[in-house]
Amino acid sequence: MRVMVLGVGNVGRVIIRDLLKYRDDIEYILAVDYNYEALKSFASEVDDPRLEIAKGDVRDIDGTASYMSKVDVVVNSSWYEYNLYAIKAALKARRDLADLGGLYWMTKKELEMDEEVRDAGITVLIGVGDDPGTSNVLASYGASKMDSVREIHIRWGSAGEEATPFGFSILTVLDEATMPAVLYVNGKFIEAPPLSYPELTFFPEPIGYLKTYAIIHSELATLPYTIEGVRMVTYKDSWDESFFPIINFMKSIGLTSREPIKIDSNEVAPQKLVAALAKPGEPKGVYGCLKVELVGVKDGVDTRLTYYVGPVGYNEDWRAGVTAFTTGVGASIGVQMLADGLVSRKGVVPPELVDDPLHWIRELGRRGIPVTEEETRINRF
Repeated sequence: MRVMVLGVGNVGRVIIRDLLKYRDDIEYILAVDYNYEALKSFASEVDDPRLEIAKGDVRDIDGTASYMSKVDVVVNSSWYEYNLYAIKAALKARRDLADLGGLYWMTKKELEMDEEVRDAGITVLIGVGDDPGTSNVLASYGASKMDSVREIHIRWGSAGEEATPFGFSILTVLDEATMPAVLYVNGKFIEAPPLSYPELTFFPEPIGYLKTYAIIHSELATLPYTIEGVRMVTYKDSWDESFFPIINFMKSIGLTSREPIKIDSNEVAPQKLVAALAKPGEPKGVYGCLKVELVGVKDGVDTRLTYYVGPVGYNEDWRAGVTAFTTGVGASIGVQMLADGLVSRKGVVPPELVDDPLHWIRELGRRGIPVTEEETRINRF
C-alpha cells in the first residue's frame, strides 16, 4: 500500500508512525509539507526507508495532484481551511482521500461537493480523527444497537499538569473560541455564543468531573442527517477557565481577527501572527477522554448508552500529546479502512457511514486505546 500524508505537523507525524507500525504491507509513505526542513528532521528521526519526503503546498492543486497520482490513497492532515484544495487535487488525480474535519462550516462546504466527487468515482472520507472521527463512529455503532435514538451528546475532557489551551492547531483553537457554537435541539439548528452552556461532565479517572462548554464542531454538520430520528445533537469540550481572560483579552485587542492589518509595508492577519509566535503542544501529564452518549429506546425500554474512549495519556514512544495521538490514530484507521475497501460509498462520506464501525473500535483496542460501554435504563416517573 502506498499512502500520501499531506501536512506533517503533530497529527501528521502520528499518522505516519501508526501506518509504519501497524501495516505490514506499506510499500512507502510519501510525506508532503511546505516546511521541508522540519520534514527532513522528522524523517531522520523516524529512520525508515519506507518514508519518502517532498516539499509541497496543498494550495498548489496541480502540484498536489501530481504527488497524489503516485500513491493509492491520501490523508490530508493540513489545516482544515485547506480541505477544499485537497479535494480538488484528489478529483484531478482520481484518488481516494481522507481528512481531519472541517469545524462544521468547512464540513458543510465539503458536503456540497458530494455529487462531483461521486461522479468522479472516488471517496472523500471527511472528519477522521478522534472527534470528529471516533465520535461519529461510536454514535453510529451505538445507534445500531438501539430501537431508536433521540439524543446524541459528545464530550471531550482533558486535564493534568501545565494545561494549555493550545494543545493542537492554534488557528483552530482560536476559531473554536470565537465562532458561534452550533447545537441541534428539538430538530432545529441553533447558534450559541462560543464557550457557552457550561456543564459539569463526568470522565473516568484520572480526569474526573470537568466543566465542558459548547463550541463549533464538525459532528453537528452530519449526525443530525445520518442518524435516523435523532432530535438533539450537542458537542462540548473542556476548557480551563483560567484561560478565558486571556482569550477575552486577545479578542479585545484584535489578536483573534482573521482580517489582515497593515504593518509598515506588510499585511498580516493577527490570528496568523499569533499562530506563528505560539507553538501548539501538550505536556506529558495531560490525560484526555472522549465521551459519546446516546439516549433513546433499546429493547422497548428508555435507555442511555455511554461510550468512553480512554482516558489516554502522552505517548512517550512517539512524543505525542494526547490530542495529537488520538486524532492521528483515528485518521490512520480511517485512511486504512478507505484503502481496504471498508468505505464502499462514493462521494463525500462522514465517518459514521463507514461499512463496519466495529472494525474501527477494534483497531483502537489494538493500539491500546480502550473503548468501554455503559448501558443504563432510564426510569420515567
